[in-house]
Amino acid sequence: MNSPNTGTVALFSSRFVPYSQTFIYDEVRGHERYEIDVFCKERLNEDRFPYDEAHVYHPPSWAEKIYENVAYWPSFDRTLKHGNYDLIHAHFGTTAVYALPYVWRHDLPLVVTFHGYDVGDLFGPNRFFPRQWRYWALSTSIFRAADLMLADSLELAELLAELGADRDKIAVHRLGVDLSKFERADEGRAVPRITLVGRFTEKKGFRYALRACAQVLNDGIDAEVVVLGDGDLGPELRRIVAENGIADHVDFRGAVSHDEVAQVLARTDALMTPSVVTRTHDRDSGILVAKEASACGVPVIGTYHGGIPSIIDDGETGFLVPERNVGALADRLTRLLSDDDLRTRMGRAARRKMEREFDLFDQVRKLERHYDQIRNRT
Repeated sequence: MNSPNTGTVALFSSRFVPYSQTFIYDEVRGHERYEIDVFCKERLNEDRFPYDEAHVYHPPSWAEKIYENVAYWPSFDRTLKHGNYDLIHAHFGTTAVYALPYVWRHDLPLVVTFHGYDVGDLFGPNRFFPRQWRYWALSTSIFRAADLMLADSLELAELLAELGADRDKIAVHRLGVDLSKFERADEGRAVPRITLVGRFTEKKGFRYALRACAQVLNDGIDAEVVVLGDGDLGPELRRIVAENGIADHVDFRGAVSHDEVAQVLARTDALMTPSVVTRTHDRDSGILVAKEASACGVPVIGTYHGGIPSIIDDGETGFLVPERNVGALADRLTRLLSDDDLRTRMGRAARRKMEREFDLFDQVRKLERHYDQIRNRT
């Protein structure tokens, strides 16, 4: 039974909800004591992610560039003025740009959750791109205005502090997983399944994962490789598969729904999340699919990167290797695929870890306590 409502939050999310950000939808629906109104520029996949309290800006074409440059929309302002909101919460630093005018106009507390690229963009050359100039120019204003900055990993928290954010305003808050949606579904396959899930971008490190898979397969270990996602690096990844002679083992399924990802993970034997920091400082923080696979009892092979070490206990729930190390990825993959008992033992330990540390509703309750503390201070 839900607790009585104690407040109302205006949650800013630029796009609500792309498949890559279903964690925002899960968090919104996981609240018990706070009502959440979403303010967004785009409403996506509404049929799959219904939510009544979502406000979308609908400017005429001539007004869109004005909104992009001043980050202010009158209908949002009227709603926030009359809505009796207790605070504003922006997911991604880049979205906080659009929340700032209302924070200032209505003197509301501000929470910002940083997820990875939004921190990297303040270090790397991307900050000089036209599409990022306002974010870079206003980043110090965001740091000053924010009452709380949440980072999904210790690394992100440290990077925010290096950028000048007040350490006393920074806290690590990790996203949770709805464990009821993930469970093992053994089917007695003839060969084990390796899975990769994510956008085909450099930071996901899929080129290293596929080269590691090729090394394992060409050493005589039989397996199938399922790749879920799409993106600009698609041609390169397919070329790696072809050049290494493993096309018969690799199934590129494209971008699929979150429900389909869960179905594949339930029938997976090893997930690979070999993320890397790119030349532009783009990076991941916590990898949601690594948590979802772990919740399915699947051991994960990841890198010492961002929040991945908080998800994987090396040698217990999966394996951790240095970034871009194909040999180490192949070695750990061989160990998993060659030992059914090891996979089972690690998978069970991974599920227990998710239950202890990453349950969605436990994490949302922690977030609500952050909200409580901010309201008590203001």
